[in-house]
Amino acid sequence: MSQRYIKVAYRMFTCTAASHKLLYETEATKPVGFVTGMGLMIDAFEQRLTQLREGEQFDFTLSAAEAFGERDEDLVRAVPRKVFEVRGKFIEEEVYPGAEVPLMNSEGDHFMGTIVKVTDTEVTVDLNNPLAGKALQFTGTVFTNREATLKEIEETSKILSGECDCSNCGGCGGGGCGGGGCGGC
Repeated sequence: MSQRYIKVAYRMFTCTAASHKLLYETEATKPVGFVTGMGLMIDAFEQRLTQLREGEQFDFTLSAAEAFGERDEDLVRAVPRKVFEVRGKFIEEEVYPGAEVPLMNSEGDHFMGTIVKVTDTEVTVDLNNPLAGKALQFTGTVFTNREATLKEIEETSKILSGECDCSNCGGCGGGGCGGGGCGGC
């Protein structure tokens, strides 16, 4: 299947028996544009949207497995408190229960973790995505759904590889600088 360029305005909710909470909302006047198949959006979200026509409204729910996966308790780990020290001092203003912190493994891969507990000797970190184990409901409107151009695919690849600096144009979603993508590409 060819890659698609999709532009949508949408709302994302957690969907549990106990609650229905708004997590994210785009402005209808500033829809989000992306190229499918490049890891920018949840695969199942992209798959559902590729089935829709321009102007069509949607309302669907992704199971936890389709969204960010089920929670994995093996990803909740206690690490030595020293890991969170800078020049021998624990960085308590950044490491506290509920804080999301950037981490790096021994291979140099970067990822986020959520602090669960802090003691005198260790810090418990949850490496699950904060939305793991939750079904997500999406409602919105499709503005654009067409085959992606080679230029859009190339620009997205440059952004993902770090070759394109979008800091001066406020990001590249929806066209970026001057509507033609990021000016740094």
